[in-house]
Amino acid sequence: MMAPIASPFHSARWFAELIASAKADRLAMEQLGIADLRLGLEIVDADGPPHMYGIVLDGYDIESLGEVMEKEFAPEVVVSGPADAWREMISSIETNGSADAAHTLNTLTITGLPFSVRADDAMGHDKVFRYMGTLQAIFDAAGSPAQVSTGR
Repeated sequence: MMAPIASPFHSARWFAELIASAKADRLAMEQLGIADLRLGLEIVDADGPPHMYGIVLDGYDIESLGEVMEKEFAPEVVVSGPADAWREMISSIETNGSADAAHTLNTLTITGLPFSVRADDAMGHDKVFRYMGTLQAIFDAAGSPAQVSTGR
């Protein structure tokens, strides 16, 4: 079992450790099915420019590309929100082992507040919700490294 994520949120190292934690339970990730997504995660700091981190899901493979420039990375979809809301979600996951109902990606994005979902086309927008279970399992790995929940 891997140790909890030691790097500070939000940093390229934190996202790399998150992906490593999720990938540690390959069987659980495979049970969620294949995914095909270039995802930008935008953290908007109150006192500075936003930061975007790139994650690529390709079949059963997951890769963190660290901090990226949106134009060069060309994500199919971006989930964007204030840093405080991201930290609150991560804190909930770390405390509970997985997101509670008030702090799932689905809950935080479905109304557009506090997280928004943006894409250049309907397919990109659809993919974030189509792969929501996989995305949530990845984030839940921050709370229970190497023990990814598949909801089964």
